[in-house]
Amino acid sequence: MLALKLIWQECYYHSTVGAMYTAFTKASVKGEKGEKYFSGVSIDPSIFFTILPAEILFEVGASSESLKAKLELEDGSTVEAPIYSVVVSAHGRENVTLAATYEGALPVLGAKFLEDFGLKVDSESGLVEPTRHPGFAYNFER
Repeated sequence: MLALKLIWQECYYHSTVGAMYTAFTKASVKGEKGEKYFSGVSIDPSIFFTILPAEILFEVGASSESLKAKLELEDGSTVEAPIYSVVVSAHGRENVTLAATYEGALPVLGAKFLEDFGLKVDSESGLVEPTRHPGFAYNFER
């Protein structure tokens, strides 16, 4: 049996299982038809895409990218997951990111979300921190 320790700090908390941290945050997902709010969606930097249930993507009217990604699940099985564009709001930032879905998918914000939003999960504290100011995409020098 694994022991799980939950720690609440401001509007996010993290869980500790061994030395692995997963952060949680408040977020919303928007599409052409509406918006869905999450009070505690996990952020897992070990996965690339944001993962969302198909029902949520259809409910908000997410835009299909006409692409599929082959994903390996925790149990070692693989699925071909359709990819969608969604607008996500979290940590005072709003941006477009890519989300994948498959049968049984649970909401998780992945590494692409962190990069798109200029955020990172501190590996020691488990807290979500900015890597750049909002809206700043690249350090371009002439």
